[in-house]
Amino acid sequence: MRNLRSTVDAEALKLIRRYETYARELAEESVRRSRRSTSSTPRLQPMRPEYWALASGFDPYRVRSNAGAITHAIESAIRARGYRPRSPYGYLVPKPDGGERLVSVFQVADNAVSRLVYLSLIRKNLPKLSAHSYAYRRDLSAHDAIQYIQAEFATRDRLFIAEFDFSKYFDTIDHKHIWETIDEQRFLMTDVERRIVEAFLSAPLPRTTEYSEFEGTTRTEGVPQGTSISLFLANIAAAPLDRALERIGVGFVRYADDTIIWSPDYGRICEAVDALFEASKSIGASLNPTKSEGIRLLVTPELEQKAEFRSTTEVKFVGYEVGLHALEMKSETVERAKRHLQQLLYFNLLSELHKGTQDPGRLQGRVDRDYVVFIWQARRYLYGDLSENDLRTFERNGAPLRRFKGLMSFYPLVDDTDLLADLDAWFAAQSWLALRRRARLLRAAGIPALPPPHDLGIHDLIRYTRKSKTTGGVLDLRLPSFRRISSVIRRAAARYGPNAVGQGPPPYGY
Repeated sequence: MRNLRSTVDAEALKLIRRYETYARELAEESVRRSRRSTSSTPRLQPMRPEYWALASGFDPYRVRSNAGAITHAIESAIRARGYRPRSPYGYLVPKPDGGERLVSVFQVADNAVSRLVYLSLIRKNLPKLSAHSYAYRRDLSAHDAIQYIQAEFATRDRLFIAEFDFSKYFDTIDHKHIWETIDEQRFLMTDVERRIVEAFLSAPLPRTTEYSEFEGTTRTEGVPQGTSISLFLANIAAAPLDRALERIGVGFVRYADDTIIWSPDYGRICEAVDALFEASKSIGASLNPTKSEGIRLLVTPELEQKAEFRSTTEVKFVGYEVGLHALEMKSETVERAKRHLQQLLYFNLLSELHKGTQDPGRLQGRVDRDYVVFIWQARRYLYGDLSENDLRTFERNGAPLRRFKGLMSFYPLVDDTDLLADLDAWFAAQSWLALRRRARLLRAAGIPALPPPHDLGIHDLIRYTRKSKTTGGVLDLRLPSFRRISSVIRRAAARYGPNAVGQGPPPYGY
């Protein structure tokens, strides 16, 4: 198999870098905690994933050291038609709407095989996939789907919308349906690729306990979540549904099993829903009645009270809430962002005071140093690697072509400036209130003289800067802004395209 050795090396290096980044961040947090506290704070120790110890093939350090021998063994097995991925380890991931998802972790070299086959299959079969299917492709993205929805909705004041969710889509896809679709729609696949796909489809179910490399219950339905081949197969399974919706003539977008269908014609939207139910039977994944909104009328907010059908002003899709004329972050994302910023406030400004271990030396200077750390962390969360000066330079002169980081980089198309302004106002109020509470606790602990920014009003706090005593430069402690970073990224997306400047799709837990 061509490029297997380099792909194994790349897979191992990716995992090593991810682990070492995590370990470095823990070490930095340990230093921050020790500086805030007068007590002895234990150093935060990075924990290696427990499955690395189950077999050497899971440990990327050991795989990188033995990549030559591992690659030779796999290539020999593939030539002899005897290749089978080793049993995956399984772990549970909470779903954002409740419940848990079982994710498979294959050994590093098996992941490399899966990735190579996926890249080959997706490259030569792209023309056979619907233009309305946006997941797991190199030519389209979640941002492209959102742009298409925006263009379709922009000139409408009302549309019929159908929203139905599959129940355990990946876990229940019928293998017979996959092979029938591959054959009927003539997807291109070599004999070697077909055998490898069969091997991953029949790989043992992931085990969370009593792991064995060569034992386990053989999978008879569903595709394992956590490996690249499954991404291609998830699109294959829904390809007949895409064709049916295209023939009916409704608008739709699909991201794996997440599908939105729309039409101004109620008859056609009903026909599309019938096709969706038929497809669910063929795929083997039933529709979830508790998570499916069914057919509703999508209207502008001013028409919601006058709608003659059950109505809504927005639909949720890949991290966004899309209205006819507005695009927002999902409300769940907004709440997660608020919780994260509140945690930064608590751990930097209040935690040690509540425990009685606040180091008073952090306040003996021209500024509250714990507040400085809070600003840096909040800025990194919202802006990524940008400073406040960088952001304001981009506001004046336009941003260069670059990949933005931070929370708002996942939402380069958000245009609800009222929501972003409300978030800025909320963040300023929370920061000011946390400082007031910190001041009360410090005075109660016998520290009456407090440095800035404790003496500032909320409006001065938003734009607070001062001269650094150590460097003589400006210490920039202006509160980071949802609205400003969003504006810069949105302008960059308008110039270079959202896929060139943003991240995506938005992660569930960010």
